[in-house]
Amino acid sequence: GIMSATLGTVLKELEPSLDIAMFESLHDCAQESSDGWNNAGTGHAANCEVNYTPQRKDGSIDISKALEVNTEFDVSRQLWAHLVRRGAIPDPRAFINPCPHMSFVWGKENVAFLKARFKEMTASHCFEGMEYSEDRAKIADWAPLVMDGRDDGEPFAATRIVTGTDVDYGTLTHLLVRHLSAQPGFDVRYDSEVVGLDREADGRWRVTVKHAHTRE
Repeated sequence: GIMSATLGTVLKELEPSLDIAMFESLHDCAQESSDGWNNAGTGHAANCEVNYTPQRKDGSIDISKALEVNTEFDVSRQLWAHLVRRGAIPDPRAFINPCPHMSFVWGKENVAFLKARFKEMTASHCFEGMEYSEDRAKIADWAPLVMDGRDDGEPFAATRIVTGTDVDYGTLTHLLVRHLSAQPGFDVRYDSEVVGLDREADGRWRVTVKHAHTRE
C-alpha cells in the first residue's frame, strides 16, 4: 500500500545503493486500504475534519492535532513535488487534484463551535484562505445540495478552503512502485505471503515467504 511504497521511495532517495525487496500477498499493490474506492482521499490536511479540533471544557478549541496533521501532509506534498521535478511521477494530476474542503454544522451550539474553530485555525498560516459563513445564499453557492430543502428555522454555518485536495492513493502507490521497479536493486514479489521474520546469530534478518497459490 501507500505506506510501504512511500517507505521504499524515501529509502531509495536517501540511499540509492540499498537493495530492497517488497513482498505483497495480493496480485498487485494498493488493492486494499490504499485503493481509491476504499480511501476517503481528502489529502488529510485537517481542513474539514472537526474531530481533529476538540473543544476544551472552557469552550476554547484545541487545534494542535490539526496543525500536526496539516504540516505532515505538507511534507508529503514536498516529497511528491520532488518526485515530479525529478520526472519520477510524470503527471501529478494522475493522483492529486484541487478540491475545496468544507465543514457544515447546524444547531446553536455547533455553530458557536465552528465559529470558534474558524477563529483559532485562521490565526495560523497553515489555514490561510479559509472562509466562514452563516449566510444561506453563500453556503448554497458553495454546496447547493447541502442547502436544498433545508429549513431556515435552525441556525447553520460552514467553512470552506479552496486549497484542499483530492488524492488517489491507489494511483499514487502504483506510480511509486513503478518508479522503484525501474531502479537497480529493487525487487517486488506479488502473490507472496510473509510467514516468518527471524533474527540470525550475526544480526541479519531471515524472511520466510510462501507463494499465495503454490505455497512454495
